[in-house]
Amino acid sequence: MVEAALDVESGPATTIERVLAGYLALQAVAGIAFWVILGAVPAAREWLELMPEERQVTDAFLFADAIVVLTSAASAWAVAARRTWAVPAVAFTAGGLVYPTLFLVCWVAFTGDGAMTLAVMVAPSSLTCWATWQLWRAAR
Repeated sequence: MVEAALDVESGPATTIERVLAGYLALQAVAGIAFWVILGAVPAAREWLELMPEERQVTDAFLFADAIVVLTSAASAWAVAARRTWAVPAVAFTAGGLVYPTLFLVCWVAFTGDGAMTLAVMVAPSSLTCWATWQLWRAAR
């Protein structure tokens, strides 16, 4: 199934490539939606705030999240177009998600705050790592 994926730009994308590309595109849109909701819905901001008295702590993630949104979108295109650089692009995106997730694991463990933000990050981090692994296996 995945073994036939990423046949270096020859022919149309396989089903698994289309699914993974769709997931990455959805992840890019979700990243934008996350920050729009955070800015527009005070209750969401309250639930997801890492340090309520210092909003800048949460805001500090905005630039890095923007990079992840861009790399998710670029990765989606690369996978769908069967580009040779798709696996490194998806791996870079996964790293951009895993690092803040690990940071949040420690933050929650040390402060007791931010559990909702950590919960939001677990699924995309795990799924993007899984997508990276699937694409890497297929490209070997």
